[in-house]
Order: sequence, then structure tokens, then C-alpha cells
Amino acid sequence: MKQKTMRQSSALKKTRVNSLGFMLIPLLMASCHARIHEIPDPDERDKVPVTICVNNLSSADYVLTRAMVDVGQVCSNLSICIYPCEGESFDKIQINQTRDDPSFGTVSQNLTVGTHKIVVVAHNGDKNPTMTNPESIAFSSNTQLKTTDTFCWAGDINVTQQTGTINVSLVRATAMFRLDMTDLQIPDQVCELQFAYKGGSAAVNPFTLEGTTKSNQKESFIVTDHSSKVFEVFTFPRYEEKNGVRNLSQLEITVTAIDIYGNAVKERVLTDVPVTRNRITECSGEFFAGGVLEYTNIGFGGLQVEQDWAGTDPYVLGQ
Repeated sequence: MKQKTMRQSSALKKTRVNSLGFMLIPLLMASCHARIHEIPDPDERDKVPVTICVNNLSSADYVLTRAMVDVGQVCSNLSICIYPCEGESFDKIQINQTRDDPSFGTVSQNLTVGTHKIVVVAHNGDKNPTMTNPESIAFSSNTQLKTTDTFCWAGDINVTQQTGTINVSLVRATAMFRLDMTDLQIPDQVCELQFAYKGGSAAVNPFTLEGTTKSNQKESFIVTDHSSKVFEVFTFPRYEEKNGVRNLSQLEITVTAIDIYGNAVKERVLTDVPVTRNRITECSGEFFAGGVLEYTNIGFGGLQVEQDWAGTDPYVLGQ
């Protein structure tokens, strides 16, 4: 009986110890959690919450120089890049938004006190631009990340404890080339139009709004409605210096009509095409004159572009 009693006593002690252990576990966990919350994130020390708010776009319709519209009415994508202060080692911060995001046009970020370069780019591309260099925001030269109508803002912002919200308005950085065919309709065998153009740029300096690279750009349009005959492509105008004089570069544009088998059935080469930021260069005329399987070079020599930033400059195909 004594041995049995001792065994019962030993079991009872083990039960009490186990119960005490289980009771201590949540206390220890709570204590650990409390200590974790008390340790500040070293990456967030001495940072200030800053909100960047894109108010609107200017010159959104290419005609009214003072037209102001909401960014979501014109552009589907927005990229905001914040570059570190001089001497800081952390990487740039790039935030990308689409029109479907509830906060489209507004970004909040904790920033260190000091001067940051901030670049905001609104566009209609299907991918985000490369923003490694704040003075050369790059889109691709091909149709994978084509240059679309693009608006920019850039500035050096001195972040202080009182900065709060930065309100910005974007301005157009692109020029448009528009081909307006006066043909009765596009021939039935044509299923695609390809534009290959050089002289402009697929990258832009958001501080100066000038193109930064000499690019060979491409764009293609699938033709489903043969009665629709207006096609538009975009570029960032750039300057070329010759004999100490800076002049806007002109485009050479090759437009090729492709049939269902991938054959080129019509091609036109437009030379010396002037383009200006925030203006449309419009080329109108009968593109398929003479039928298909005819190739023609068209010159734009001697034509002048107005110096105003907004409006349309008409040119006749075949001039």
C-alpha cells in the first residue's frame, strides 16, 4: 500500500508540474511578443511620412495648353520613383500603380530627412518603365514596352518633419505622329500595319522633358476594321547638336502594310518628319494610291513647325 501511495504521489507531482508548465507558456509567449514590439525597426528610425499626390495632367488633349484633367482619364499606369539622398546606401523606391488601384494617384512613403529626387511618370503602356537613372526614364523601343502618351513630373524635394503632402501636376513629354488615310478603305488583304521610325527617343529626361537616347522605335496595329484609317504613334523629341546649334531631330518613318501570310504588300517611307513635344504632326493622304505591291518614298523637306507647344500641324501624304 505504501508503494502504491508513493506512486500516486509521484504521478500527482508530475501532473502539477505539467499543469504549471502549460500555464507558463502563454505568459512566456506574451512576454516575448511584448519585447518584440518594443524593438523599433532600424530601417524606419528618423523617417518622416510623406504623401505624394498627383493632382492632374496639363495639356491632356494636345490642343488646350491649359487644359487640366484627372490622371485617370488619360493614363492607365503610374510609376513614382524616390531616389535616396546623397550619401545614403539604400536603393531607390519605385511604386507602380494601375488605374484599377483604389489609391491610384496617391502614394505614401516613410522617407529620411534630406533632399530626395522624386520622379512621377504616367503612361498607357502595358509594362513599367525602367527608372534606374532619374534623368533617363526608359521605355522599350519595341512593341513590348512601347512609348505611349506620357506625362512627367520631377523635382528635388527637401524632406523635413513638416513636409507632409507633396502635390504635383504632370505635363506631357511626348510628340504624336498621326497617319490619316484618305483611302475609301484599307484593302481587304491587309491585316496589319507596321510603323518603324527613327530619329526620336524611347527614353526621356523628366526634368527637361527631352529625349535622351537615339532610338529605333516600332509599333504595329492589327487591322480588323478596314474603314478605320487613323493611326497614331508617339516619341520623345530629342535635340541634335550640329556646328554648335541645337535643333530638334526629325523622324524617318516606314509604314508597311502586311497581309495574312506575313507578306509586305505596300510600303511608304516618310522622311524629314518634324515632331515637337505636345504637338501632333499629322500626315494625311491616299496611302494605297496605285494599289498594293507598290513602294514609295515621300519627302517632307522644307516644311516648318510652329513653335507653340499645343496643336496640330497638317501635312499631305505625297507632298
